[in-house]
Amino acid sequence: MLFVSILHHYLLWHYTNAFLEIFHVWTNFFWFIVNFFSIPQLLRSLFSPWKRIVEERKKAFDFEDIAGVVVIGIFSRIIGFILRAVIILTGMFTLTLLLVALFVVYTFWLLAPAFMVGSLVYGVILMFS
Repeated sequence: MLFVSILHHYLLWHYTNAFLEIFHVWTNFFWFIVNFFSIPQLLRSLFSPWKRIVEERKKAFDFEDIAGVVVIGIFSRIIGFILRAVIILTGMFTLTLLLVALFVVYTFWLLAPAFMVGSLVYGVILMFS
């Protein structure tokens, strides 16, 4: 009777409390990856100049000076966009891998008791055959 009680409490914990705790751990992983790659901040500053590298314009009106400011500003924004996009895509890829891992872990967690019972039964069968 004690074994049935222990089994009941284990299965209750396995499919309720532990299931929610695993989900809580995975939400922490998601939070970490989003903040590690700074995805919201990089999305807000996607078209900003890289490292705030901009050319200062002189007071006098000069076409060469204006062209230099525009060209350096455009290149700095293109470089900033490319690097931020690469970091954002890397973060999204990592989030996708984490989502796949979450599915694998939950699938294993759902089937683990059946694997344990099956392994025990298979072991007993091998012992007596």
